[in-house]
Parts: sequence; structure tokens; C-alpha cells
Amino acid sequence: MFLMMKILRFLLLSGVAMTFTVRAEERPAAFTGKGLSVQLVSDTRIIQPGQTFHLGLWIEHEPGYHTYWQNPGLAGVPTKMTPELPPGFTAGTMIYPPPDKVKMAAIRVHGYEHPVLVVLPITAPAKLEPGPTAFPIEATWMCCFRTCNPGHALLSLTLQAGAISSPDPAWAPKFADLQAQQPPALKGWALTARRIEKEVELTAVPPSGLPLPEAPQFFSSDNLICSHPPQNWQRDGNGYRVRLSLSDFQPDDKTHLRGLLSGQGSWLAGREAPYAAIAVPITAAPSSGP
Repeated sequence: MFLMMKILRFLLLSGVAMTFTVRAEERPAAFTGKGLSVQLVSDTRIIQPGQTFHLGLWIEHEPGYHTYWQNPGLAGVPTKMTPELPPGFTAGTMIYPPPDKVKMAAIRVHGYEHPVLVVLPITAPAKLEPGPTAFPIEATWMCCFRTCNPGHALLSLTLQAGAISSPDPAWAPKFADLQAQQPPALKGWALTARRIEKEVELTAVPPSGLPLPEAPQFFSSDNLICSHPPQNWQRDGNGYRVRLSLSDFQPDDKTHLRGLLSGQGSWLAGREAPYAAIAVPITAAPSSGP
């Protein structure tokens, strides 16, 4: 499986290199591929000098198909946007919605089957002449159901530059929704993580009076934890205890358990938080030897 994914990634990146020469004015803003349709959109119609705005890839999946989060898990490739920016513009880090557990054939992975917006922040230069500006990008993804389909599209969106910014009334609310979905850091909980052979044992105890979210799941953001094995969360006193299986393809930094907790309910008091971000130091389990 790992070798197959490396081959698919190579083919995907090779396609990017071969097709990046298409001129911006020849590129559409939308594309339909195997299992999905994609559209390049923005939260703004008029760019103000020095403004940070956002380009987004709106993805709609055919029934049964999915694309991937920033860490796909055991299989898959994250959706990415690679821009060819005009002089003076700079790009930030991709922003993804929190993921769901989905299946690539029989393998549990991290991704989305519902319509989804992935976003790239762009900052305009302090000096910007009024007029139209094209933003060509290369969108790449893996769209899977029973088999995986690597895909890419050369897209472009033209926006106006002006003295005063103007949001796009059709798309700005979806960008705002994405920002609202970003998981907050988990605060007030007592968290411990212990390395026990090929697992990490996580314990999570909420602050007094906070109900435990139901059906919890952990999504590893750096692939330390494998996405596929079922997670057997157990009530332990006032909190939870779970053994999480280590991945065969771990990151260089294995000092922390990093990722997202999800559940039915809220991880924080006084606000809606079905997802929360954690980074818990991992300690070694006590030796059982003499």
C-alpha cells in the first residue's frame, strides 16, 4: 500500500510539472474530474493594497468518493493549491476543515465526502496598481472510493485591485464558516500520553462539570498514529482512556501526540467545539523489570 501511494504521488507531481506552462488567460476557474468537481473561488472581489485575502478550492464529491485532509492517514494525498503569484504577492499556509473518518476501500483514512472548501491565504503588496489581476494556480488532489484517482487542474481567477476591499457576497460566508470551524486548543483538561510498545495510551479528564463528548476519535496531524485501527475509547473515572496504534510511517519528532479530538458534544465549556487541538508530551511507560 505504501509503495502504491508513492507511485501515485510521483505520477501526480509529474503531471504538475508537465502542465504548468499553460497561460493564465487560457485556464478556467472550474474543472470536473473523476469522482469530483472543483472550482477556484475567493472571499474578495476587490483587493486592497496590503490586504490578506483568500483563494479557495470548492470541492463537491460524487456519492461514495472522498478527498483528503492535511494528513491523509494510512493512504491518500492531501489536496493542495500551488499558486503562480504576481510580483509582490505572498502565500500563507493551507487551511483545511477538520476531517471525518472515511474509507479508501477497507482502509480508514482522514478526509471528506461532503462539499468542502480548502483555502490558501494570499497577502497583497503594500503598493498595488488598480485593475484586474489574474491568480493562476495548480490544484492537486487524490479522489478515492474503491480505487484512487490522482488529479490536477490548471485554474485561474481574475480579481480587481482597488483602494477599498470588497468581499464576494456569494463566497465570503463560506470562508467565514471555515474559519469558525478551525479547532481551538483544548484547555482545562488533564491530558497524559504514554508510549507503551507499539501504542500511545492517552488519558483525558475534563474540567469539573463539563460533560464528556460522546463517540470520541483522535486524528493524528503528523501521522504518528495510524488512521486505520479502530479506537476503543473507554470511560475511566471522570474521563477517557484509549490506546492508539503507532503508524509504520512516523514523523522524525515523536515527542508529542499532536492532532485533533472529535466527538458529539463540546470539548470546551461555554462554546460549541466538536473538535479541539492537542499537543501532549509523550512519556515512556514505567519499566516492569527489576
